[in-house]
Amino acid sequence: MPADETTAMEGIEPTTPIDPPNPATTSSSSDENEDELCSDLSNLLDSTSSLSPAESIPILTSILLEPQNRYGPVATSLKERSIYALARAYCASHQTSQVVSLLTGDTCRTFFSHATKAKCAKVVRAVLDAVCTLSPSELELQSQICENIIAWCVTEKRSFLRQRVEAKLASILFGRNDYKAALRLINKLLGELKKLDDKQLLVETHLIEARIHHGLRGIAKAKAALTASRTAANAIYVAPSLQAEIDMMSGTLHCEEADYDTAHSYFLEAFEQLDQLDGVDRALPCLKYTMLCKILDSLGKALKISAQTLGGKAATNSYTNADLPTVTNMISSRQSVKYAGTDIEAMSAIAQAATKRSLKQFDETKNKYMKELQDDLVIKHHLHILQEQLLESNLIRIIEPYSCVQIAHVAALIQLPLPTVEKKLSQMILDKKFQGILDQGKGQLIVYEDSQTDLAMEKSLQVIENIDQVVTSLFARSRALRTMMV
Repeated sequence: MPADETTAMEGIEPTTPIDPPNPATTSSSSDENEDELCSDLSNLLDSTSSLSPAESIPILTSILLEPQNRYGPVATSLKERSIYALARAYCASHQTSQVVSLLTGDTCRTFFSHATKAKCAKVVRAVLDAVCTLSPSELELQSQICENIIAWCVTEKRSFLRQRVEAKLASILFGRNDYKAALRLINKLLGELKKLDDKQLLVETHLIEARIHHGLRGIAKAKAALTASRTAANAIYVAPSLQAEIDMMSGTLHCEEADYDTAHSYFLEAFEQLDQLDGVDRALPCLKYTMLCKILDSLGKALKISAQTLGGKAATNSYTNADLPTVTNMISSRQSVKYAGTDIEAMSAIAQAATKRSLKQFDETKNKYMKELQDDLVIKHHLHILQEQLLESNLIRIIEPYSCVQIAHVAALIQLPLPTVEKKLSQMILDKKFQGILDQGKGQLIVYEDSQTDLAMEKSLQVIENIDQVVTSLFARSRALRTMMV
């Protein structure tokens, strides 16, 4: 090697190898940088916690429409929280028009264009649930929001989100008693879901369909829809809250068939699940339904005993008014404390009226607790049945000592119009609640004792039927023998 090259190399110091950058360190430093860059958004969002809803709306809107268009992980999270806070602020300040256009207007358009489809679906569903929770009685507002979201989903081709929102819209239409529109939407949605085989949404949609058919008094179709919902639920994991809704619907349909024992079991199971989830608002209707089933079942049994006594039969058991339900034997002391309120008071008053078989007290309770007893479709329908049972029970109690009594006297004792009493007595005779006739010429009710049924005619018809079967069999055999001989 030449001397000058050796001298040059001796003057060069050896360099240390450069280590590759650590990804964890790089990502943490970038997160810290983004936190610093988004600190102004975070401070603005935190400042709204101490402001009124109306004062926080401009600040939250400025976060979503900030000119820098920052959409990193931290910025996206802050803007997502701002959307939720803005929806709550609009609901609290009753700005319905702004709530309707929040998701589909200019405020959230930039956010949705930068966020992923999964994030968009999460935000839309969360805002919709928040609006439904904060404004449960504003069904028109909820339906308008759903319709706007559906139109946006069609434009953006978000099929799965559209189907979810359509299912929500169907339940809102059901709440508005617009059963025909809800049923049309459900039928269209079910056709799409069966092709996709989305079990989770099928369970929820069939359950809504069952409620709609029940509201239309189509019990057979409601049972078929509930069976379809249970079938789909057997193939997947069902959340306890959704399972409680299925059990509640099963109890409702059993109530319609007057199977109050089975209905009580379903309602009790649904109540226990919701009670464990601390869903007081959702568990309270189940508790009211269990109390209603006990009242109806107990009064029905007592009414049958009275009818047997009126017909001259001995009672088949020792069921008395003392066995009718009271608030102490319908719910436990813990439940009565946890769910104390006007709803439980209303059902307790109904139980007391049923125990006393007092129509006057029953009507007074209905008028006093109008909201608690008349707003619920199930309770309203079955309270009408209970009122009819109480009327029958009072009529049977009045006519029990008589073999012939003036109808006007019965109407005066029960304090009801004469035509109403005549109509009810004729209906009870046709339903074979007791044996008797109405002599309208004399204005009398004639009551007969239940005579022993003569079985001679039934036995004779059975003998003739058996002989006919024997002769038919012998004729067939003789024809077969003649065929063989020929």
